[in-house]
Amino acid sequence: MSSSTSVQDQVRPGECEDIFYYDGETSTKQCFPTTQNTKYVQSFANLTGGSSVFTIPPNSGIQDVVCQFRFAALTSGAAAGLALPRAWAYALIKQVSFRYGGSSQFFLTGDQVLQNALRSQPNRTAANDILTLGGNFTTTGTVPALTSDALGAVVLRLPHSIPTGAGKAHPFPTDLLTQQVQITVELYPVSQIWTNNGTGGAAVPTTLASASFQVQQVTLNNAGDSLARRVDMATNAYAFPCEFVQQVQRIGLQNSASAQSVVLTGFRSGEVKAIHCWLTLNTDNALVTSTGVYQPFVWYLPSSVVMTYAGDIYARYENATSPLWNLINGNKTPVIDNVYIVTGAPPTAASNSASTPTTSSWVELPFAQTLLDDDAHHTLVHGKPITNGIVNLDLVTPTASANWVLNVSYIYNSTLLMSQGTCDYVF
Repeated sequence: MSSSTSVQDQVRPGECEDIFYYDGETSTKQCFPTTQNTKYVQSFANLTGGSSVFTIPPNSGIQDVVCQFRFAALTSGAAAGLALPRAWAYALIKQVSFRYGGSSQFFLTGDQVLQNALRSQPNRTAANDILTLGGNFTTTGTVPALTSDALGAVVLRLPHSIPTGAGKAHPFPTDLLTQQVQITVELYPVSQIWTNNGTGGAAVPTTLASASFQVQQVTLNNAGDSLARRVDMATNAYAFPCEFVQQVQRIGLQNSASAQSVVLTGFRSGEVKAIHCWLTLNTDNALVTSTGVYQPFVWYLPSSVVMTYAGDIYARYENATSPLWNLINGNKTPVIDNVYIVTGAPPTAASNSASTPTTSSWVELPFAQTLLDDDAHHTLVHGKPITNGIVNLDLVTPTASANWVLNVSYIYNSTLLMSQGTCDYVF
């Protein structure tokens, strides 16, 4: 108990908390001892592209999922005229699908996988590290060059996982399931993600040297501590709080430097927490079939954007102020650094001066009240129920072009409800 009182003590509500000594109210301890491991590894079935299916048996808690890719070193002659985009391991991914036990199956695209991982990081430095670990921009004449192995790793930000130690989600308890967790990773043909100027006899690689799928698991030291051993799960249910991201929608925009209106549809029944969007140019994103440039993670910031639902404005960011609003409502600006853009002929063995670093940005348009804390993932903050409705975006692109594409992710509150050995989403 406080040894003295003040006017502030008298007028402010709240429980007295000892911040000099730890006590039973300010200390917590783990109820059930656990250990953590990353021993669960599977190889990709096909190193040239296509789908690989991975199954995780129902016997422990699962957390983060990482995919690792490697291109073998090329000789300097074979590498001439070739380059890989930064975060090329994410560029390899066409889509990821996931199913928990008997749940419905949902999909994410490769750029969504990257954007979800970036926005989950606690600061901009960590977000840039995600990009770097996803595979450096590489070309002959740079360090690392294509004459050494090219390495890239991808973290799959799935509904159950948060890929950061800050406010990390509890493990997803597959011991409550009788069916396996299934994750399918579909890759583009690996030859299509290379920038290629078609000179010097460049031989575009058509296969990966290796690719693997790895899961971080948490295991109870005593199997008797499992909830299924302590509670009758035939008559009870376990609610696992999560966030659901709907598969990206891509909308071609008009060739205009003025404000243009876009209608967003396709919402599922549920509470929408936020809408995230980013602009791309078709000229950046054409998969390379013979010669050309592939830089899928050069994302552009709208000059202004206004989000309206049922005639009411929920987000209004004009004069490129969205990064400031997103910063003061979050923990970092939604910007990543040093995404290389090819400004002329693709790099060659003799010169890489045609490539310059640039930034990429996305815009976060919230419906839900801001809550960013270690417990944010399991604190329900209500969003906007949108059922059979439409959202209008009025936006201005950086320049007039017929190549602009608006990429949109809808983010929902969700719960994975587990009972009777199966699982499904509640929105």
